[in-house]
Amino acid sequence: MNVTPAPMAPLDLVIGDTVIPITARHSARAKRQRLVVTPAGVTLIAPVGTPEAAMRQLLKQKRRWVFDAVQAVNERHRALLAQRYASGAKLQVRGRWLTLALHEAAPGDEAVTVALRGQVHIGVPNTLAPDARLPAISAAVDAWLRGRAQDDLDRLGRLWADRLGVRPTALRLTDARARWGSCGRDGVVRVHWRLAQAPLVAMEYVIAHELTHLRHRHHGPAFWLTLAEQMPDWSTRKALLERWEVQRREL
Repeated sequence: MNVTPAPMAPLDLVIGDTVIPITARHSARAKRQRLVVTPAGVTLIAPVGTPEAAMRQLLKQKRRWVFDAVQAVNERHRALLAQRYASGAKLQVRGRWLTLALHEAAPGDEAVTVALRGQVHIGVPNTLAPDARLPAISAAVDAWLRGRAQDDLDRLGRLWADRLGVRPTALRLTDARARWGSCGRDGVVRVHWRLAQAPLVAMEYVIAHELTHLRHRHHGPAFWLTLAEQMPDWSTRKALLERWEVQRREL
């Protein structure tokens, strides 16, 4: 029977007048100590049996990194909370924050247009009623993100299918609530369109992960060995995806 180690008592990292609570826990899957910073807080994950003194030593060595990482995450999180569709606002695309530039649509355009030219330019028809403006802009931006996601999926799907020696039946987008990707028994690989907003390497991990299921229909050692042979840094990419996911979940 697998027993999950109980979380340790929180540790405090004091830097000047700033107190950063640290939640430390042991993990049977951890091979080394690592720090994870999300809007929810800072977690120190260590292999089972790691003494508390070793954890405190790591925090001492990484104190400046932790402080800077917390500041950066909080800043990005505040930007997410302030998401709006107005000139000067920010939209996350491929893990980067891009500035929105709204302007009146070109004569003859009856629908909202979206284009990337340094900034995300959104053309809004002046014929739109005030109460229809925001829903129309939101729908247009989502459609634009879907298009980018499909382009990335097609390109990266072909790349990783070749590397893994597999042939998916189709590569499709999904808006499933429970997971970022899936690989059906019919050979269809599906990836969530919202990953267009995640760092590209995180989306690439999901695509390679699902394509690997065309060779192994499980998450056993053979699956991870096959994935690691073609994507040695898969665990780093997975951790990046998880951090990005936590940021979204906190909204």
